[in-house]
This record gives sequence, C-alpha cells and structure tokens, in this order.
Amino acid sequence: MPDLNWSKNAVAAIGPSGQSNYTDAREAEESNTSTVNTTATNPVACGTIRSSGRGSASFGFRRSYYGFDFTGYTTGTISNLALHYKPTTQSTGTLSVRLAQFTGFGEEVGSNYTDNNWWSDIADPLVPYSNSFNSADNNTAADVSLNSTAETDAKADGFLKLVLMNSGDYNNLNVAVDNNNITNWDQSSNNTFLRFTYVAPGYGNAVNAVASANISNIITVASANVSSVIGVS
Repeated sequence: MPDLNWSKNAVAAIGPSGQSNYTDAREAEESNTSTVNTTATNPVACGTIRSSGRGSASFGFRRSYYGFDFTGYTTGTISNLALHYKPTTQSTGTLSVRLAQFTGFGEEVGSNYTDNNWWSDIADPLVPYSNSFNSADNNTAADVSLNSTAETDAKADGFLKLVLMNSGDYNNLNVAVDNNNITNWDQSSNNTFLRFTYVAPGYGNAVNAVASANISNIITVASANVSSVIGVS
C-alpha cells in the first residue's frame, strides 16, 4: 500500500475583521493570509467564525489545501484511497469537516498556493472527495476514506488536489449566533498523507483464447508480473 506525502499545501484564512457579509467572505476573490508548505505542529486546518462584538456580525473562514503527485500510478488500479491526518488538542471541539476538489497549484502540482486560489479554484458546485467526518479534539492519528471520484481523478490526472473545509463552510450554512469553530491538524513529520492500494496493470493480451481480464496467473506467475508470454509483450 503506497503512502504519498503532500507535494504542496497551504493553510489560508479570511476575516472576520472587515468581513460583514457571510457570502462575500466565503466566496472572496482572495484570502487575507496564507502559509504555504507548512510543517507546523498546530496550524488551524479549517473553521468558521461569526463575531458580533459591539456592532454587526462579521465572518471568517479557515481552509487547508493539499496537492499530491500520483505520477507512476496512472496505469493500474487505485482503490482504498484514504487521507491520514493527525488532529491536535487545540481544536475548539470535535467538529464536522469535509474534503472537496481543488484545482489550484498551477499545472499538475507545480506551483504554490496564492491568495487568489481561495474560492475561484474550488469547483462550484463543490465536488465532494469525502463524506463529512468528525475531526476529534485530540492528538490521535486518524484517517478518512476518499470516494471513487477522488480515485478516478488521481489515476486520470496523475495528481490529486483537495481542500479541507468545515462542514458549515462546505454546505454554505450561515448561522445566526456567534461561533468560533476551529479544527487544528499537526502538519509536521508528514502526518498528513494519502494511503491507497495500487495494482499494476498485468499482461494485456489473451492467452490460448482466454481474455487477459480473466487471467489471474500464468504458470503460477501473477498476471501483474507478466510482461510477455513466449516473447510477446
């Protein structure tokens, strides 16, 4: 089961200062701040903020972005794809989060996040890469399964890019009361990575009129390890 560490990442934020409209903050042209390729032990991974203070409400959002290089895994079969992560005890609680498709980081995964990737490079409507899942307020490593869309994209594109969002952000759920729902993940020592099952393509031709798809082995050699039969590749 291969493990892939991220090639690019970013943690980005907008508001709540100066953001008096929920939608304008959520779908802003640019994030206010961002840190790229972080290996920090306790960055804010995602979250939503509503703060009234002494005046009208203002809104803030936090997101994380990841790019993984799948070069070398585009010809076989990818399955059991999961994102492994490590939360921290600095989160404001066990919160619901979700992963979605991201299209930034330039061609393939060749560029760092820039602030104008904040919303414009999240597909609209959002393309889910996972169901919602709870990120705990502890420091126990965990994982979440990614869906078949993510597996297909990784194989077809040779890379996978995703964004981590609080479920309220993902579902565009404005709230009427103040909140500060923040999820922290440990990004140090490759704590955030993808793990999956990969089966390389086998011998692609028929043998004695048996289709290659129906061949599991040839003289006890697994089909994935057969490059040629009697000199025919």
